[in-house]
Amino acid sequence: MMKELLWLVWQNPHTRMKYHVGSLLYVAGDGYYFEYDRTNKSRGLQDAVKNGFTTFFAFPDLTKSYYSPFMFHAFSRRLPNKERPDYHSLLESYGLTGSSHEMEILRVTKGKTATDTFELVSPLLMEKDTFSVDFYIEGWRYYDGDTSLDMLETGQELLLRREPDLDKYAVEVFSPSNVKLGYIPAVYAEFFSTLLKEDHSVRMTIKTINKSGIPQLKVMVHVTGAVPYDFQGKHPGLLFPAQQDLEYS
Repeated sequence: MMKELLWLVWQNPHTRMKYHVGSLLYVAGDGYYFEYDRTNKSRGLQDAVKNGFTTFFAFPDLTKSYYSPFMFHAFSRRLPNKERPDYHSLLESYGLTGSSHEMEILRVTKGKTATDTFELVSPLLMEKDTFSVDFYIEGWRYYDGDTSLDMLETGQELLLRREPDLDKYAVEVFSPSNVKLGYIPAVYAEFFSTLLKEDHSVRMTIKTINKSGIPQLKVMVHVTGAVPYDFQGKHPGLLFPAQQDLEYS
């Protein structure tokens, strides 16, 4: 049975800190489930509430699990409007097609709106002590990626470097020829920065290149690495963006 999970992330508009407050699960042939984070982890729901979070408006009960056979309106309204005359060209700019699933569209677009500070992101997939995740390089429009685009190719390995002088957890992404392309998305930055600081292996390769895409969706990368057994124990305050199955009935 196919399942797909997305994290609902809330950003405090004042501190700019991000918190994992809930999870949206799709189960093929069944429907959609939403529930708030039930762990006690740092930068989870409990921390978010202490820092100003109330609820995601459509789901008022923080303790309830919600179910719908169809995509919840609170999330479907975050999808591109199919009535737009440029709908299909918009999907193409994201590297999507008219047959792309709603969850895939939300994952790629992050379901962002101009009216709130929520986004949907892919959690890292964990298998024993190894993680993997796909995402787009952030900040592309502000650096030199376009000047190197013709020299990039799928499968190519990119370089990662911590940049603590810019931000405590910032991780820069460079091409093989040492051209700065952008950054690791902020929701994953603390996790990757901590791994790199401790000299753990993190490997980033180019998964797709969309030369005609909008800047923030030009290059999707695939990142893998090992998570040492005692890593979470050593860093109890770390936002650890790993996939967890939701409980549902």
